[in-house]
Order: sequence, then C-alpha cells, then structure tokens
Amino acid sequence: MKTSDKPTADILIKASTNSEWDCCNFAIIHLSEEWRKLQAKRFEAVKPFGDDYSFQSMRFYDGSVVFFQSEDEGPDVEELLADKEWAFVELDDGELDELTSPENSLDYYKIVIYRDGNARYEAFGKHTDEEFWTNGFPLQQLTGQTIKI
Repeated sequence: MKTSDKPTADILIKASTNSEWDCCNFAIIHLSEEWRKLQAKRFEAVKPFGDDYSFQSMRFYDGSVVFFQSEDEGPDVEELLADKEWAFVELDDGELDELTSPENSLDYYKIVIYRDGNARYEAFGKHTDEEFWTNGFPLQQLTGQTIKI
C-alpha cells in the first residue's frame, strides 16, 4: 500500500472503536464510480439544509468501507498518513486480504453525511453493539460537489 497525490479508487482513513477489548485504527473506503454517483445524489439531499443550524446529519446504509487494525507486519498507518486524516492509496492485488480485521463481526454499516458536506462511516459489532467509525472526510471533495454553508 502506498499513498498517492492523485485521486485513486481507495482512501486510507483513521478509524476508532469504543470497544474495551477490540482494536480498530484505520479503514479503507472504496470510491468506485458508482459510489461517487450515489454519494453525489445523497449529497444533493443534504444541500437544502446547508443554512439550517439545527440540522445535524442524514444517515444511509452503505458498506463501502472496511475496518482494520494495525499489526507489526502490516502497514504503518501513521507513517502513510503523515499527520493527515486520510489519503488516497494504491493497493496491490490481494493486499486487503492480508490486513487484519477487528475481532468483532461488523454489521449495520452506514455513511453519515453532515450539512457542511463532510461525512464519516460507522458500523456496529454484530453481537456486541460496539461502535466503529472513521474520522470525518470531505464528501464534497471526493464527489466533486459543492455546498453553500
């Protein structure tokens, strides 16, 4: 895995969990063309609320994210991100299969889109209800949209 200055089909982003026994510190979000079109459509649904300070967010089921935990043999996420919250990455074939997932079986994946055009992914432990989430990312930048706030 290596970072790229040019847009790619995947981003590496910091992630967290509230689990006392499980670990999660990064995620990969796949940005297919279909993903970009769908998020642009969802983004349009949020735009009318750009000036409404009582509006918080809209949530949509979306499983375009995979959560991981760092291991000694795995990628050094902190080094790859270099003080950034997220970065475009190039993945080798099969590289995702070599990364370590959290112990929890995750379920109920969703994307949360805020009125300012930022978003984050969330998921829950299937049997524990423990929360997993990514840091926020600029959905408007990744879809090429703009919003008035």
